Amino acid sequence: MFGRRGRSSNAASVSTGRELVQKIAQSISKNDHAQAMENLDDFKVHAATTFGGDDIDFATRCEELKLAREAAEHGVMISALSRDESGFERHASQVRAAYDACKRASAGGDAKHAPIEASANEPLIVGLNLLRLLVQNRIAEFHTELETTDREVLNDARVQAVLELEQFLMEGAYNKIAQRQGALPDPSYEYFMSMLMDTVRDEIASCAESAYAKLSGDEAKKLLGFKSVKELITYSEERGWAVDSKGAVVFNEDVNPATSKDIPSMRLINQTLLYAKELERIV
Repeated sequence: MFGRRGRSSNAASVSTGRELVQKIAQSISKNDHAQAMENLDDFKVHAATTFGGDDIDFATRCEELKLAREAAEHGVMISALSRDESGFERHASQVRAAYDACKRASAGGDAKHAPIEASANEPLIVGLNLLRLLVQNRIAEFHTELETTDREVLNDARVQAVLELEQFLMEGAYNKIAQRQGALPDPSYEYFMSMLMDTVRDEIASCAESAYAKLSGDEAKKLLGFKSVKELITYSEERGWAVDSKGAVVFNEDVNPATSKDIPSMRLINQTLLYAKELERIV
């Protein structure tokens, strides 16, 4: 990201960079994601053409690294809020590089210079990225991210929330995932959480089709994690289910209706999905 040219006014370059980062934050606060991305591009151009150089002092270099780190974090947030998956992956890679650069600079300092403090936003960024990897079923990368992240960051509630979701997935406890949908650690998690819920819902629906002839509207809505009957009806139409005059969802009229004594719905579904997950891991 940084150029290698010497600069006559490092202080002015840092000051301009700080102003550009502030503009990014202001645009995000206004929910103007397009403008925020333009501001971010302006910062990248500025950093590439004015940051760095062989004559730069340690303190200024640290300021540049912190600004680059903050800008990269903004890039992740813009992508998450604007639901841009490819942009998110690109900026997640950049922010990881920025975190590593700050840590290397701190390790290479001396007693005269304080180390670069950790970013307060790192747990949020790491949590978001872990949730993305989980949703995309990139489990190997998910665990690599865990192994290369500081313990203090992993212990943060925003990261622990995602680790809980991963555990629920491995257990097949999809009802617990649905319960977490309304208790997200940060609004920026909403996009990837909605994608996770879509995957969970489809798997539960497939099991329900095999287990039941039909379910009442309230039962189906609860089982599939919908907040309204309208959402349930739309989803039913997409899957080709019928909705009878009493509002019940008809999966398959040829299947004998099951009672709660015959089939404990969530337990059976969870067990079935858990077996499927275990088979995937073995293969």
